[in-house]
Amino acid sequence: MKKLKTALAAIAIAGTAWSAQAADISTTGSIALTGGTNYFGRVLDGAAGDTFTDRWDFASIGTFDLAAGVIAITPGTTDGISIDHFELFNSAGLSLGGTSLSSGLADVWTLSTTHLVPDTYYLQVSGTLLGDDAASYGGTLTTVTAVPEPETYGMLIGGLGLLGFLARRRKQA
Repeated sequence: MKKLKTALAAIAIAGTAWSAQAADISTTGSIALTGGTNYFGRVLDGAAGDTFTDRWDFASIGTFDLAAGVIAITPGTTDGISIDHFELFNSAGLSLGGTSLSSGLADVWTLSTTHLVPDTYYLQVSGTLLGDDAASYGGTLTTVTAVPEPETYGMLIGGLGLLGFLARRRKQA
């Protein structure tokens, strides 16, 4: 009888430990690029230890430069959320990692790159809830269409002039 009680107690403890495991509370959203700065973010309502890997999809039709940032601020004196990764992925799965500027009561991450080609992309924000209270993060995605430099126009005009000179010379011969 004593062995049965011990076995039942072990099963009860194992069941409690299994039910207390962290949950994955990830989600997927989309960002409609409307030019300039676009916003994304989420309120996370879970339990301490829950993890998330949120995906924010967007697409571009032209070459552009990108700057993005994400911040999670916990009011009070207890850190409630930790952002562990902030990354940009393209359709081929290639990624560019962000840079963590601070962590603790304010987690701040940035990411920037230039000369992105038309493709489908997504930003990925990963982290962990550190408390049982609701927590949130917010971010911005700024896109800038590349503008040719004056040197580019100078080279274009020079090349056209050279082609014109060669065509004229060929015509005279």
